[in-house]
Amino acid sequence: MTEKRSCPTCEVLRDVELVDREEKATIKGREVAFVARLYRCGTCGTEFEAPGQLDANLEAAREAYTRLYESPTAEDIVRLRSEYGASQKAFGLILGLGELTINSYEHGSPPGPANRLLLRLSQNPVIFRAMYAQNRSRVSALQRKRIEQSGGFRSAEAWTGVEALAHRLTQIERVKVESCAKLLGVSVVDQLTTYVRGASAEDFGGLVREATWSTWHPNRLPDGHGAPVLDPLEAAS
Repeated sequence: MTEKRSCPTCEVLRDVELVDREEKATIKGREVAFVARLYRCGTCGTEFEAPGQLDANLEAAREAYTRLYESPTAEDIVRLRSEYGASQKAFGLILGLGELTINSYEHGSPPGPANRLLLRLSQNPVIFRAMYAQNRSRVSALQRKRIEQSGGFRSAEAWTGVEALAHRLTQIERVKVESCAKLLGVSVVDQLTTYVRGASAEDFGGLVREATWSTWHPNRLPDGHGAPVLDPLEAAS
């Protein structure tokens, strides 16, 4: 099928046809092959990119790179599915995909952008649990039991996400966290992490201060500061 386009060589409107051509590009130091779409002049044979095609071809090159080097591998998907104790069919239903789709990925077919995003999101147990809650009724009773007893699913119960934590904080505590994060130019999650680490250090410091020391060893400590060595049995008593 031909259409009229201005040929950059002929400098007049010519009949042109849309053609696909395999090209190569280097992205992040790695060469990838992709299919570029161009127009070919029916008179002089010049191939050229029309407005908008350059961006589309660049996106095709990026997608080729992502499929090769950043897409979950077949082994990654099998391992992820196994962490949740899910069959191919159950895993596909929970993510809104089909059993044959998951099967094809586990046999080497690279997922497209939308399904790749779903697979990446499902790596987060909290997000997977939300997906499971939406599609639980589509999964058999046996599969529900296996999934809910899996280590991956249970980890979502222990780590319920920042959203759940926010509901447990008072308004004053949330404002404090947000204000400190803004002042320091970090995210709320980073600021919460700082608080947790500080609290953990304080807890450990309390353990050290309250522990019973069996022997003084000023020269045998990893930090070289001459602090006493804790006898774990006596510390626990």
